[in-house]
Amino acid sequence: MDRQSFLFLVANTPWVYALAEALAQNHPTHATRFYDWKNYFRLRPTWSSSSTYSHGNLQRTMRSLPPGYVGNLEVVFRPYLQWQVQNWFESLQKSSGASPWIIVPYPFSAPWVRNLPAERLIYYNLDEYIHYQPARKEKIMAQEAELVNRAAITLCIAQSQVETLGQRYPHQADKIHHFPLGVVQNFLNPEPEKLAEPMTVGYVGNLIERVDWKLVLQIAQGCPEVTFVFVGGLDDYAGEVSNPSWKVNRQAALSLPNVRHIGKVSQEQVTKYYWSFAINWIPYDVTHPFNQASCPTKVMDGIASGRPVISTDIPECRLYPDWIEIFDSTEQAIALIRQKLSTINTPELYQKSLQQLQFAQQQTWQARANTLATLLSRWA
Repeated sequence: MDRQSFLFLVANTPWVYALAEALAQNHPTHATRFYDWKNYFRLRPTWSSSSTYSHGNLQRTMRSLPPGYVGNLEVVFRPYLQWQVQNWFESLQKSSGASPWIIVPYPFSAPWVRNLPAERLIYYNLDEYIHYQPARKEKIMAQEAELVNRAAITLCIAQSQVETLGQRYPHQADKIHHFPLGVVQNFLNPEPEKLAEPMTVGYVGNLIERVDWKLVLQIAQGCPEVTFVFVGGLDDYAGEVSNPSWKVNRQAALSLPNVRHIGKVSQEQVTKYYWSFAINWIPYDVTHPFNQASCPTKVMDGIASGRPVISTDIPECRLYPDWIEIFDSTEQAIALIRQKLSTINTPELYQKSLQQLQFAQQQTWQARANTLATLLSRWA
């Protein structure tokens, strides 16, 4: 395979950075992160590191800029950002001996890469971005159109976005590919034979409006013998599509005697909860536009637990019928939970757990990185 190198712009999310880290195992890679001053001081971001990877090939740069650098002041900061990205591109090209692939996850970065070769551009779509700021829909759409039309390839973490972008840009449909989230190697359950906490159904993630709290409330009330565990912070951010009533339902659900709320935990602790639940579930609101366009991290993280996974009818979850069972109603969920819990310690379930973990092993971020490198070798 020809030599490859990668420049990641705005690798702020754990999953974009995980791909950068995995690619750096075999290819020179430069990961960058951007924050405005307000968010930088609010979040105090640091670089996370997987113990699986060495960083000999990985360069990391973090930039903090004044608020508005991608909004109202974008035109002001554009020359600087174009120069900075061009400098990173040329530096990586010189040090690696290979023209870098530029991976761009967000439409607002489109002007930054305008002077770089389109044949080295990858648009890495993580979401239906217009839902974040509906008031800026036209600008976001124009920036995304620029990226899709210029990019050598567009990668979408959600199959629904492959279909959406394919319909939106039919002349580029053959360049739009499904590239789902991977799983961090240490999320794979090393002891599937270890018994889970009896009679538990667990959820890990922010406890916001993407969860169907009315449905959770009804299911928990209908299964008083089951303990429902929620691990995550009560982050009230709901974008601009929120219905305030979800908070009332959340409070009611978390107040039930058979519901246990554990606050936000460190990434290092997340796996022990996934592995400890008898069932992992994704009780997402199927009417929420974010959920319809998303690839939840809980899909692969749940599969990697080796435990049964159940979910509401989220499009991305339908892609894994062997490992995720879908429910469409309160009654169906209650029946499914009871059926799963009744077979939790059977040899048949243990064998399926082993098969599930074998599948998860093929979905690691290293596997994703290898797949991407092979795909891109066609453009060498």
